[in-house]
Amino acid sequence: MAERAEKRYAILIGSSKYPNEPGLTELRCPEKDVDALNAVLRSSDFGGFTKTFAFKNSPSHEILEKIETVLVDAGRDDLVLIYFSGHGKLNPAGQLCLATVNTKIKALGSTSIPVSWIKSYFDHSASQKKILLLDCCYSGAVGKAFTKGDDDQLQLMSRGQGTFIMTASSGIQTAVEKEGDQYGLFTKYLVYGIQSGEADKDEDGFVDMQELYEYVHEKVQEEGTQKPMQWWLQGKGKLVISRSGRESKEQWRQKLRTKLYKMTAKERECLLLIEQLADERISAGDFVESWVKISLTPESPPLSRSKLLLLILAVVSCAAAGAGWYFFREPPPVSVELSKISVALRTLPSLSQIKLQPLSPLPSPVNQEKIPVPPSPVVPPPEEEPEQEQAIVSTIGQYIDHGNGTVTDTKTGLMWKRCSEGLSGDNCEEGKIEEYTWYGARERFKNVEYAGYTDWRLPTADELKTLMYCSKGVNKKNGRCNTGSEKPTINQKAFPNTEVSDIWSGSPYSFNSDDAWLVYFNVGSSYSDIRLNNYAVRLVRGGQ
Repeated sequence: MAERAEKRYAILIGSSKYPNEPGLTELRCPEKDVDALNAVLRSSDFGGFTKTFAFKNSPSHEILEKIETVLVDAGRDDLVLIYFSGHGKLNPAGQLCLATVNTKIKALGSTSIPVSWIKSYFDHSASQKKILLLDCCYSGAVGKAFTKGDDDQLQLMSRGQGTFIMTASSGIQTAVEKEGDQYGLFTKYLVYGIQSGEADKDEDGFVDMQELYEYVHEKVQEEGTQKPMQWWLQGKGKLVISRSGRESKEQWRQKLRTKLYKMTAKERECLLLIEQLADERISAGDFVESWVKISLTPESPPLSRSKLLLLILAVVSCAAAGAGWYFFREPPPVSVELSKISVALRTLPSLSQIKLQPLSPLPSPVNQEKIPVPPSPVVPPPEEEPEQEQAIVSTIGQYIDHGNGTVTDTKTGLMWKRCSEGLSGDNCEEGKIEEYTWYGARERFKNVEYAGYTDWRLPTADELKTLMYCSKGVNKKNGRCNTGSEKPTINQKAFPNTEVSDIWSGSPYSFNSDDAWLVYFNVGSSYSDIRLNNYAVRLVRGGQ
């Protein structure tokens, strides 16, 4: 029996108008976002989707019916993609709801698309290839729908089967429509990453979701503070969303081999050298030496130094641009780095074997008179100034230790107290960590004086997260420190005697007035908790 071919379905939702809810402003981009992504996914050159369903300013019940129907009908090997562009709102429990044309904030559950419903449909679908793309505010809060806990718990769970979730922002960020842009920032790079082929990082001719996320994450962060997020639940292999529109490396190699059969022996050797250089199997220096040996014969005229240098420049430029791709595809921008030229020159072991034209001597000066040079004036040495006492300043990684109980982060410019509140001493070895309610900490540590400064305060959640340090690196899937990282997850030389503990930030939790944000320096994560609970405090100044 023949194997059933994969079918690919996409449900694309764009909501820009909210006539029933004055609390939701109209948006400019969602309808165009849907049109752009729909065109890419339907194209046989890119997505090749079997069928797409575009909903623009449609009521929630129509959209939910289509989502449920498609997921029920989808087979095990079929791919189902759901995309949303519009307002994201959180209900009183902090769960994400996608606003539609009929949404009323006071009745979110019945007039919007709760993400928890989408999860329920996912769970009961036979499809093992599901993609959820959310270009809306607070889209990172999708985590609460897919587990019983917060975003960090989601990243540890794998309840779905082959479900890739990609969001425009974290659970506390808004998504951006930049003035002058035709599309939302997140969707702009979703579409462009596929259309341009730039998201095809491994150059295999296809764009998988991990590649697309890495591309979009990089591009969006270049334009601002919005931070896309992703989860890959029980993922196996690559989940391909589209072709890249580019030849794969293997296709290029096949074309290269075809060309080889039509060439002379010398041309064939030169082209094989280019292929080796493109794959970084030989250095630029070895390439130049081998190329010269192939190209020059005993009857060849001497190679001038200037021509040799031009050859090296050309080769290094070619290497920087991707050699083989430079010859057979549209050439990328070529940039020649002096350091690479220097390396190429140093790695030519057999330059002495190459016949070089001698440099012409400089012409001797004729009747050049000697001009007397006046003696240099004698300048008395400056009087020594008395030594002044200076503060002891040293560096600890990215931090400057001022020797007065404070350090400055050279990346953010923020100044921090080295010790948690309640501790003191050169290594924070004296005293005991004090814990406060969020209200108590806000009141107690407002513009306190320390080390000559009077503007100390509680850090924001984002500021506090910059202190997280993962000695074994960060897990790309869940954003936490990798297993085996030193605990607490903070630079312990800059911030000695820090306990593995939760630390209050000054940021309120916008969606529940009883909560505020903390950072947990055990695994490197953040979460919200009741403001009346007691946790440690670390003060900062500057920024904001």
